[in-house]
Amino acid sequence: DAEEELRGREYEEAAADAAAAADAAKDDADSEVSGSDKDGDSDAEEELRREADLKRKLAQCRVKNGNEHPKTVARILKLVSCLIGEYKLNETQELLDEILPVCKREGGTHYIKCIQNRAFCLFKQYRFREALEMFEQQEALVGPHGALYENLAHTHNSLGDYEKAEEYFSKAMDLVSDAGKKGGILLGMGLVNERKGSPSSALPFLERALALYKETYGEDGSSLIAKAHMSVGQCHETMKNLAAATDHIRCAVRIFRKTVGDSPLTANALGVLGRLLLDQNERQEAEPVILQALELEVSKDAFHPDTVWKLLNSLKELWTEGTAKHGLDELRTHCSRYVKPMRIARDRIVSQKSSEGGGKYDTGTVAVIYKTSGELLMLAGEYQEAVKFLQESVRELQTIRDFDCGSLIESCHTSLHFLMGQLSQGASSH
Repeated sequence: DAEEELRGREYEEAAADAAAAADAAKDDADSEVSGSDKDGDSDAEEELRREADLKRKLAQCRVKNGNEHPKTVARILKLVSCLIGEYKLNETQELLDEILPVCKREGGTHYIKCIQNRAFCLFKQYRFREALEMFEQQEALVGPHGALYENLAHTHNSLGDYEKAEEYFSKAMDLVSDAGKKGGILLGMGLVNERKGSPSSALPFLERALALYKETYGEDGSSLIAKAHMSVGQCHETMKNLAAATDHIRCAVRIFRKTVGDSPLTANALGVLGRLLLDQNERQEAEPVILQALELEVSKDAFHPDTVWKLLNSLKELWTEGTAKHGLDELRTHCSRYVKPMRIARDRIVSQKSSEGGGKYDTGTVAVIYKTSGELLMLAGEYQEAVKFLQESVRELQTIRDFDCGSLIESCHTSLHFLMGQLSQGASSH
């Protein structure tokens, strides 16, 4: 429909440097750059305790040695590694910006680690082109290295350069001897095949990766296992094996919750599970799953408008499509639960525009977020707020010159006409 077409066009334009960036959230969950996860990671609560301990030791080191002392820089790099694993990307970026000048000046291991961690952070922020530059800087400093080649391969894959991705995965496989370490390479090779339109060729690679991770970490001992389940599950989804896909994604959700808690990885898995349940008409189970995904997505550091819109649109489809009839009270009870995350999404967009002098988010995607939010607010009975969202959508749509937004603007005006009538009736009855 017009919303999907506009959002897709806008997103593709913004991703001119990343041909495959429409799958950015999937990349982040399934083809994680090596080193941004700890092998056999522990549970989420333990990681939070570890973070607190690292921060305490860093504070002590700053007082004793100063901010630029090598021991302080080493403490910061340890903390950064922990924060990246927890997807606390804003804090990570601030710390790396702090130490980059001294690391660059001194050179050596700290500089290499600083570059590597900047690349990890950029990758998780969907800034694949910038991440690639950092990994290439690292390659110039350290030479051939299996994990680095794997990172370069995943990044090229995310940029849609599949030949380069295959080249680096092959180089990585030649340099890695540990069987458990080959899981990420197999995962990446499978994703390359899937991206090239051959899911049946991809599936054996992905299943081998999953088996290797299970052999290394047990059935549910690492988020790497969950990532492999995600890849296998989504490959089955592409092949229309929805039951098998759902089983794998359920496993991924369970393992992510155990190993990383309410992480963006968990949000992505919940979103995929919700989509699969919707496709199988399991609407009652899908609704709370999609809502959980939305709540996590709007709050994560690397805000991704495209993913937010897809989740909002899925929630709208739950109540406006299909044969089931819903009473007004039912609609308002359920849809009122969406109000808070929709407000958070709006605030994230407004904040970005204020800080960047116009904003980095696609106008079309922002417009359909406002439009869909306004329609859900109508269903929730929040008429005045719905008016504000729909009016903002119209303003955004009217700025787009290279796409015919007429039908979308007309739809907004139709909703606004209804809302004004309802508000007028409400005012006259008092």
